[in-house]
Amino acid sequence: MSNELTVLSAPQVPAHTDQPIVVDELVTNSGTFGHYAIADIRISKTNRKRFNLVKLNELAASIKAKGVAQPILIRPVTPTEEEPQSYEVVAGERRYRASIIAGIPVIPAMCRVLSDMEALELQILENLQRDDPHPLEEAEGYERLMMKHGYNADQLAEKLDKSRSYIYGRLKLCALNLDVREQFLDNQEHLPASTALLIARIPVASLQSQAVREILRPNGLPTDDPMSFRKAKQWIQDKYMLDLKKAVFVIKDAKLLPDAGSCVACPKRAGNQPVVFEGIHADTCTDPDCFQEKTAAHYIKLAGQAKKQGIPVHEGEDASEVWSVIYRRGSTLVGSDTPIYTFDRVTPGTGMAGYVRNYLKKDQRPPVVAYVKGSDGVLEELYDRDGTQLALEAVGTCESEATREARTAADGDATTASIKKQTQSEQARIATEAAQAERAEQLTTERVNLYKKVRAAGANGFQLGTLREVAKQMLNEYSLPDDLLTDTYALTERADAAVRAYIDQVSYSEVQQIIVDLVCGNWLCVEHWHLDEDGELEEDQDDDNFKGYQTLLRMAKHEGVLNDGSATPPAAEPEEVQRTKITLKPKADQPTEPSADGQPIIKIKKNRALSIATAAEGMPT
Repeated sequence: MSNELTVLSAPQVPAHTDQPIVVDELVTNSGTFGHYAIADIRISKTNRKRFNLVKLNELAASIKAKGVAQPILIRPVTPTEEEPQSYEVVAGERRYRASIIAGIPVIPAMCRVLSDMEALELQILENLQRDDPHPLEEAEGYERLMMKHGYNADQLAEKLDKSRSYIYGRLKLCALNLDVREQFLDNQEHLPASTALLIARIPVASLQSQAVREILRPNGLPTDDPMSFRKAKQWIQDKYMLDLKKAVFVIKDAKLLPDAGSCVACPKRAGNQPVVFEGIHADTCTDPDCFQEKTAAHYIKLAGQAKKQGIPVHEGEDASEVWSVIYRRGSTLVGSDTPIYTFDRVTPGTGMAGYVRNYLKKDQRPPVVAYVKGSDGVLEELYDRDGTQLALEAVGTCESEATREARTAADGDATTASIKKQTQSEQARIATEAAQAERAEQLTTERVNLYKKVRAAGANGFQLGTLREVAKQMLNEYSLPDDLLTDTYALTERADAAVRAYIDQVSYSEVQQIIVDLVCGNWLCVEHWHLDEDGELEEDQDDDNFKGYQTLLRMAKHEGVLNDGSATPPAAEPEEVQRTKITLKPKADQPTEPSADGQPIIKIKKNRALSIATAAEGMPT
């Protein structure tokens, strides 16, 4: 049985009667019980909108056979021109809708005089008692009670006999943007309430949409299984929950980004909403965009201050030269990531392992003498090597010359031998790294020269074997879109090994198409979140899918299949694709001939190895 919930509009009820029909009326303390004409009852605008159609039709069949077992609750309302009915459903809308489907004219109901707030309270209570209440509909009900009827979370918790944290958790679901709400309502199996609540904690709407895409399709493929709650929690924690204690900027500085203000009082700091961010450290920023903007502003401010003080800031090519030397022995500048073994007289207890940052806290380092700017805008502090050497000696990481001599004299030959061994080990390490760097540069030069030769040889068109190798290599990063281009490939299985074997059989023109297919495959699938409210493609210039589609349109124009400036190519009958023909390799005494249509014949040996015979195609092989 399907558990899918469907949004239903107001049902078509029988024509409204001039006078309400009430039969078998019974007045009790709970209201007036009777059988009321369905034509005189309308649905409530505050009741739920999603129903399981399968279960609804099953209930209609039961009502048609046995009648309504439990009365619905209605209240009298003032008829209007648009809604002439005299009563409104408060609780039992599912039974009401099923009765309309069953075609019965009257329904048993208890009619009570209720205010809007009383009706809303009863609806929420009734929804909580259902077997399939959706958490978001429940949350929206709580929100209406607070917004329209003045309730606070504590009052709701007491009224509904729920914990305060439960009410806050449900209310937080209302922070989901419209895109994520729709996915949550439509796909609760893959996006459960626990995961939706994690996403709702992200205060930026665009980041919510990004997070739900990453969680539902971790690898970006339609066939992906969604992340488990545990994995989703860790993913959001790592990517969207940032530790303010590790911020490079001063979190109390309200002037760094005036519009954002101080982080201390920010509602997006987890500690300022402990009930919503239960289990999250207080000094956690839940707005990565703001965090990054403040980080960038901090470095811009720092660069300005440095220039005023005459401290150089190395950028561009100058920065590249600095980066290349600060990790080496003998450089005059060092950074926090400079290896400890590049300094003099490192103590044996360190094992020659670690970096400056592992041994010197910021207040123990010498004054900053320069900055180097990375490609991400981050400024790395640089220190004088001699000053850093003295600082390392002060904390015992390195020894001064006098200390080394005194220790050597006191400990005798054993210490001298140990120091000598340590020095030799250090020298060997440096020599090895230098040799490896030289060898790596040599191998890089060899590869570049070899590729240049291949590139020059293919200036007028690469060989068929070369393109096949490129296509097979691309499988490491791209997937063949055989699920979308279902009639394009003669594949019996989708494993990479099978696809590579297939590529080894295809013709020159086919391998060219496969290479283009591998690149373009990710652009072909359109998901519902790529569309706007009118069902048109969202023109998001930063979205890879949209940029890919624009490329596809330009490709279509280049190939002459789209030349009228329209956004969608004209429909055309699909052309029959010439397939590579596969035959068994003939015996040695049998001549080899090209096929009648001039296509290459792929010949399969008994060991399944492939060889290609050049036919009259005229392409390189």
